[in-house]
Amino acid sequence: MTTEEQDKQTTEQQTTEQQTATDETQQQPETKDQQPEANEAVQAADGDQPQPEAIDYDAKIAELEDKYLRCRAEFDNYRKRMAREFGETRDAARRNTVSDFLTVYDYFAMGMASIDTAPNLDILKQGMTMIWNEFQKVLEGLGVKAVDSVGKPFDVKLHEAASREASDTVPEGTILREWKKAFMLGDKLLRPAVVVVSSGPAAPEKPAEDADADAPAEDAGTDAP
Repeated sequence: MTTEEQDKQTTEQQTTEQQTATDETQQQPETKDQQPEANEAVQAADGDQPQPEAIDYDAKIAELEDKYLRCRAEFDNYRKRMAREFGETRDAARRNTVSDFLTVYDYFAMGMASIDTAPNLDILKQGMTMIWNEFQKVLEGLGVKAVDSVGKPFDVKLHEAASREASDTVPEGTILREWKKAFMLGDKLLRPAVVVVSSGPAAPEKPAEDADADAPAEDAGTDAP
Protein backbone atom coordinates (compact mmCIF):
# COMPACT_ATOMS: atom_id res chain seq x y z
CA MET A 1 0.00 0.00 0.00
CA THR A 2 1.35 3.38 -0.94
CA THR A 3 1.66 6.36 1.34
CA GLU A 4 -1.20 8.23 -0.34
CA GLU A 5 -3.58 5.35 0.14
CA GLN A 6 -2.68 5.14 3.84
CA ASP A 7 -3.32 8.87 4.32
CA LYS A 8 -6.69 8.60 2.58
CA GLN A 9 -7.77 5.68 4.77
CA THR A 10 -6.74 7.53 7.92
CA THR A 11 -8.75 10.62 6.91
CA GLU A 12 -11.88 8.54 6.29
CA GLN A 13 -11.64 6.90 9.72
CA GLN A 14 -11.36 10.26 11.44
CA THR A 15 -14.42 11.60 9.59
CA THR A 16 -16.46 8.53 10.60
CA GLU A 17 -15.48 8.92 14.27
CA GLN A 18 -16.48 12.60 14.29
CA GLN A 19 -19.96 11.84 12.84
CA THR A 20 -20.49 9.08 15.40
CA ALA A 21 -19.61 11.42 18.27
CA THR A 22 -22.01 14.09 16.95
CA ASP A 23 -24.94 11.63 16.76
CA GLU A 24 -24.33 10.43 20.30
CA THR A 25 -24.29 14.00 21.56
CA GLN A 26 -27.68 14.77 19.95
CA GLN A 27 -29.28 11.61 21.41
CA GLN A 28 -28.19 12.38 25.00
CA PRO A 29 -31.17 13.19 27.42
CA GLU A 30 -31.71 16.66 28.77
CA THR A 31 -29.56 17.69 31.65
CA LYS A 32 -30.84 18.25 35.14
CA ASP A 33 -30.69 22.00 34.60
CA GLN A 34 -33.06 21.85 31.61
CA GLN A 35 -35.74 19.61 33.25
CA PRO A 36 -36.89 22.18 35.92
CA GLU A 37 -37.31 24.81 33.19
CA ALA A 38 -39.57 22.44 31.21
CA ASN A 39 -41.66 21.66 34.29
CA GLU A 40 -42.10 25.35 35.04
CA ALA A 41 -43.27 25.97 31.47
CA VAL A 42 -45.88 23.19 31.74
CA GLN A 43 -47.14 24.55 35.08
CA ALA A 44 -47.37 28.06 33.64
CA ALA A 45 -49.40 26.75 30.71
CA ASP A 46 -51.78 24.92 33.06
CA GLY A 47 -52.23 28.02 35.17
CA ASP A 48 -53.45 30.06 32.19
CA GLN A 49 -56.51 27.73 31.66
CA PRO A 50 -59.69 28.72 33.68
CA GLN A 51 -60.75 26.20 36.26
CA PRO A 52 -64.47 25.05 36.11
CA GLU A 53 -66.67 26.55 38.80
CA ALA A 54 -68.58 24.31 41.15
CA ILE A 55 -72.39 24.16 40.42
CA ASP A 56 -74.81 24.66 43.28
CA TYR A 57 -77.51 22.17 42.30
CA ASP A 58 -79.75 23.02 45.24
CA ALA A 59 -79.88 26.67 44.20
CA LYS A 60 -80.53 25.65 40.59
CA ILE A 61 -83.45 23.43 41.60
CA ALA A 62 -84.91 26.16 43.77
CA GLU A 63 -84.68 28.62 40.88
CA LEU A 64 -86.48 26.25 38.48
CA GLU A 65 -89.22 25.54 41.03
CA ASP A 66 -89.78 29.26 41.47
CA LYS A 67 -90.09 29.74 37.69
CA TYR A 68 -92.55 26.83 37.48
CA LEU A 69 -94.76 28.23 40.23
CA ARG A 70 -94.75 31.67 38.62
CA CYS A 71 -95.72 30.24 35.20
CA ARG A 72 -98.51 28.19 36.76
CA ALA A 73 -99.90 31.18 38.61
CA GLU A 74 -99.82 33.30 35.43
CA PHE A 75 -101.65 30.56 33.48
CA ASP A 76 -104.35 30.27 36.16
CA ASN A 77 -104.87 34.03 36.08
CA TYR A 78 -105.06 33.96 32.28
CA ARG A 79 -107.63 31.15 32.32
CA LYS A 80 -109.82 32.96 34.84
CA ARG A 81 -109.55 36.23 32.91
CA MET A 82 -110.55 34.55 29.63
CA ALA A 83 -113.52 32.83 31.28
CA ARG A 84 -114.66 36.16 32.72
CA GLU A 85 -114.24 37.97 29.38
CA PHE A 86 -116.09 35.19 27.54
CA GLY A 87 -119.01 35.44 29.96
CA GLU A 88 -119.12 39.22 29.58
CA THR A 89 -119.07 38.93 25.78
CA ARG A 90 -121.88 36.37 25.81
CA ASP A 91 -124.01 38.56 28.10
CA ALA A 92 -123.39 41.60 25.91
CA ALA A 93 -124.44 39.68 22.77
CA ARG A 94 -127.56 38.47 24.55
CA ARG A 95 -128.47 42.00 25.66
CA ASN A 96 -128.00 43.40 22.16
CA THR A 97 -130.14 40.65 20.60
CA VAL A 98 -132.97 41.04 23.09
CA SER A 99 -132.87 44.84 22.73
CA ASP A 100 -133.44 44.53 18.97
CA PHE A 101 -136.58 42.44 19.54
CA LEU A 102 -138.10 44.81 22.11
CA THR A 103 -139.53 46.99 19.34
CA VAL A 104 -141.22 43.95 17.84
CA TYR A 105 -142.63 43.21 21.27
CA ASP A 106 -144.04 46.75 21.55
CA TYR A 107 -145.79 46.52 18.17
CA PHE A 108 -147.18 43.11 18.99
CA ALA A 109 -148.47 44.31 22.38
CA MET A 110 -150.27 47.22 20.71
CA GLY A 111 -151.84 44.86 18.19
CA MET A 112 -153.06 42.53 20.92
CA ALA A 113 -154.55 45.47 22.84
CA SER A 114 -156.48 46.68 19.80
CA ILE A 115 -158.10 43.34 18.97
CA ASP A 116 -161.22 44.04 20.99
CA THR A 117 -161.45 47.75 20.14
CA ALA A 118 -160.55 47.73 16.44
CA PRO A 119 -163.56 48.79 14.31
CA ASN A 120 -162.60 46.56 11.39
CA LEU A 121 -160.07 43.98 10.23
CA ASP A 122 -158.15 46.47 8.11
CA ILE A 123 -156.71 48.09 11.22
CA LEU A 124 -155.64 44.69 12.60
CA LYS A 125 -154.10 43.82 9.24
CA GLN A 126 -152.17 47.11 9.25
CA GLY A 127 -150.88 46.39 12.76
CA MET A 128 -149.80 42.85 11.81
CA THR A 129 -147.99 44.24 8.76
CA MET A 130 -146.07 46.67 10.97
CA ILE A 131 -145.06 43.84 13.29
CA TRP A 132 -143.98 41.65 10.39
CA ASN A 133 -141.88 44.38 8.79
CA GLU A 134 -140.16 45.23 12.07
CA PHE A 135 -139.48 41.56 12.71
CA GLN A 136 -137.91 41.16 9.26
CA LYS A 137 -135.78 44.26 9.91
CA VAL A 138 -134.44 42.85 13.17
CA LEU A 139 -133.57 39.51 11.55
CA GLU A 140 -131.72 41.22 8.71
CA GLY A 141 -129.77 43.30 11.22
CA LEU A 142 -128.66 40.10 12.96
CA GLY A 143 -127.60 38.52 9.66
CA VAL A 144 -130.45 35.98 9.68
CA LYS A 145 -131.96 35.12 6.31
CA ALA A 146 -135.04 33.02 5.54
CA VAL A 147 -134.72 30.36 2.83
CA ASP A 148 -137.65 29.69 0.49
CA SER A 149 -138.19 26.01 -0.24
CA VAL A 150 -141.49 25.69 -2.13
CA GLY A 151 -140.97 24.59 -5.74
CA LYS A 152 -137.34 23.62 -5.21
CA PRO A 153 -135.81 20.13 -5.25
CA PHE A 154 -135.57 18.38 -1.90
CA ASP A 155 -132.12 18.81 -0.31
CA VAL A 156 -131.20 16.81 2.78
CA LYS A 157 -128.84 19.61 3.82
CA LEU A 158 -131.67 22.17 4.01
CA HIS A 159 -134.92 20.23 4.34
CA GLU A 160 -136.63 17.66 6.52
CA ALA A 161 -139.44 15.71 4.84
CA ALA A 162 -142.57 15.53 7.00
CA SER A 163 -144.56 13.58 4.40
CA ARG A 164 -144.93 12.74 0.69
CA GLU A 165 -147.94 13.69 -1.38
CA ALA A 166 -148.98 12.79 -4.92
CA SER A 167 -149.21 15.63 -7.45
CA ASP A 168 -150.03 15.68 -11.16
CA THR A 169 -148.36 19.06 -11.70
CA VAL A 170 -145.27 19.00 -9.46
CA PRO A 171 -142.46 16.58 -10.37
CA GLU A 172 -141.37 13.91 -7.95
CA GLY A 173 -138.82 15.07 -5.37
CA THR A 174 -139.98 18.70 -5.54
CA ILE A 175 -141.26 20.50 -2.45
CA LEU A 176 -145.01 21.15 -2.41
CA ARG A 177 -145.41 23.01 0.88
CA GLU A 178 -143.35 24.00 3.87
CA TRP A 179 -144.57 23.78 7.43
CA LYS A 180 -141.50 25.48 8.90
CA LYS A 181 -139.18 27.81 7.01
CA ALA A 182 -135.41 27.32 6.98
CA PHE A 183 -133.13 30.07 8.31
CA MET A 184 -129.45 30.80 7.69
CA LEU A 185 -127.03 32.83 9.80
CA GLY A 186 -124.35 33.90 7.36
CA ASP A 187 -123.32 30.64 5.67
CA LYS A 188 -124.46 28.44 8.60
CA LEU A 189 -127.83 26.71 8.77
CA LEU A 190 -129.79 27.73 11.86
CA ARG A 191 -132.80 25.50 11.23
CA PRO A 192 -133.81 23.19 8.36
CA ALA A 193 -137.19 23.56 6.72
CA VAL A 194 -139.94 21.02 7.45
CA VAL A 195 -141.59 20.33 4.09
CA VAL A 196 -144.03 18.16 2.15
CA VAL A 197 -142.42 16.50 -0.88
CA SER A 198 -144.14 15.52 -4.10
CA SER A 199 -144.21 11.82 -4.97
CA GLY A 200 -145.22 12.46 -8.58
CA PRO A 201 -148.50 11.56 -10.29
CA ALA A 202 -150.75 9.19 -8.43
CA ALA A 203 -151.01 5.62 -9.71
CA PRO A 204 -154.07 5.12 -11.95
CA GLU A 205 -156.97 3.29 -10.36
CA LYS A 206 -157.96 -0.07 -11.78
CA PRO A 207 -161.37 -0.29 -13.50
CA ALA A 208 -164.16 -2.08 -11.66
CA GLU A 209 -164.31 -4.86 -14.26
CA ASP A 210 -160.63 -5.63 -13.78
CA ALA A 211 -161.15 -5.69 -10.05
CA ASP A 212 -163.95 -8.23 -10.44
CA ALA A 213 -161.78 -10.34 -12.73
CA ASP A 214 -159.02 -10.40 -10.18
CA ALA A 215 -161.42 -11.65 -7.48
CA PRO A 216 -161.43 -15.49 -6.98
CA ALA A 217 -164.27 -17.26 -8.80
CA GLU A 218 -166.88 -18.95 -6.62
CA ASP A 219 -167.73 -22.57 -7.26
CA ALA A 220 -171.11 -22.90 -8.99
CA GLY A 221 -173.40 -25.84 -8.24
CA THR A 222 -176.13 -27.13 -6.01
CA ASP A 223 -176.23 -29.70 -3.32
CA ALA A 224 -177.41 -33.11 -4.36
CA PRO A 225 -180.91 -34.07 -3.11
